[in-house]
Amino acid sequence: MSVVVIGDWDADGFVSAAEVVFSQEVVGVYPVRGKHSAIAYPSTPRALPQLLSRLAEVRSNEKLYLVLLDIAFTEHVKAFIQHVKKRNSYIVYVDHHLPTLLHQSAVERIVDELIVGKRATAFLTSMLLKSLGVKMTERLSQFIDAVTHLESGLRYSNAKLAQVIITISKAVTLSRDALLWERIVRWLSSPLTHIALPYNISDVKRIVRNSAEYCNEKALALDLAPTAIKLFNYRVVKLRKQPENCRFSAIVTALYRVFKSPVIVYSEEKNLLAVRTGNDKAYAISMKLYNQGLARDVMGHERLAIMKLEKEKSFDSVLEALRKILIEIG
Repeated sequence: MSVVVIGDWDADGFVSAAEVVFSQEVVGVYPVRGKHSAIAYPSTPRALPQLLSRLAEVRSNEKLYLVLLDIAFTEHVKAFIQHVKKRNSYIVYVDHHLPTLLHQSAVERIVDELIVGKRATAFLTSMLLKSLGVKMTERLSQFIDAVTHLESGLRYSNAKLAQVIITISKAVTLSRDALLWERIVRWLSSPLTHIALPYNISDVKRIVRNSAEYCNEKALALDLAPTAIKLFNYRVVKLRKQPENCRFSAIVTALYRVFKSPVIVYSEEKNLLAVRTGNDKAYAISMKLYNQGLARDVMGHERLAIMKLEKEKSFDSVLEALRKILIEIG
C-alpha cells in the first residue's frame, strides 16, 4: 500500500499537503487507517500528468491512496485521474477553485471522495480531518488559520506570520524548487515543537526580490491605474499587451491593492477577463457571465475569477453585461 499526496505549489497547497501527511504519518487516521509513510509532491494542473512516471514506481499489486489538494480541475487533471483509476487506487480530491466547483458532478464520477467549497483548501482539509478526530499541532493550526484568512483576502491578526507565509509561498511558486516545497511540508507536519526551519529566510527573500526585478507588477499597476474607468464601485482596466514575464493574476491582484476596491481587468491580447473582489462576488459574477455564454472557461477562485471570453464577444458587449450583473448582485 502507498500513500501519495499532491498539492499546489503555493501556501494553500503545501499547508493542505502537510495536514494530510500529519494525519497519515503521525496520527494514522487518513486517508487510510494506521501510520504509514506518505510521499508528497508539488504540481499544477498542467504538470500533473508528468507525475505518472513517479506513480509508476509504486508496485502494481499495491493499493494506491492518492490525495489531490488545491489543484483546479482541467482536462489534464481529468486524464491524470482516469489513468490512475486503471490501477488499484483510491482517490481523494479537495479543492476550492472555480473549475472544480463548476464541474463538480463530473469530478464526483471519477474520484472516490470529493470535498469542494469556496473557502481555502487548507480550511476544507482541516474540517475533514477534524471530523475524523485529528487534532493539529499549534504550528500547523496557525498556518491553516493564516492561509484561510489570506485566501479570503482578509487581514490576519499575526501580521508577521502572514508576511512570512506570503514570502515563502512566492519564493516556492517562483523558484519551482520541489525539494524546498517538500521540506516545508515535512516541517509543518512534524509533531516536534522545536525543529529547525526548512529554509533560510534571506535566500527566500532574495528569490522574491529577483522576481520583482523580473516583473514589477506593482509598478505596472501604478502605470495602468490612471487609465481605469469606474463601473459603480469597480475599477475597470483594459490591458492591451501583457508583459512577457508577468502573470495576469499577479497584475490583477496588484491593481486591487492599488485601488483598494474591486477591479475588473480585461486582457485584450489574451482575451481574458478577471474580477478581483474582497468577498465572493467575483465567483457570482463569473458564474453569470459563464451561464450567459459570454465566457467559455472559468479559472481562479471565489475572490479572483479569471474567464476566457468567447472570441466573437466584444469587450463593449461584456462591459454592458457586467453593468447589468453588478446591478443584480448589488
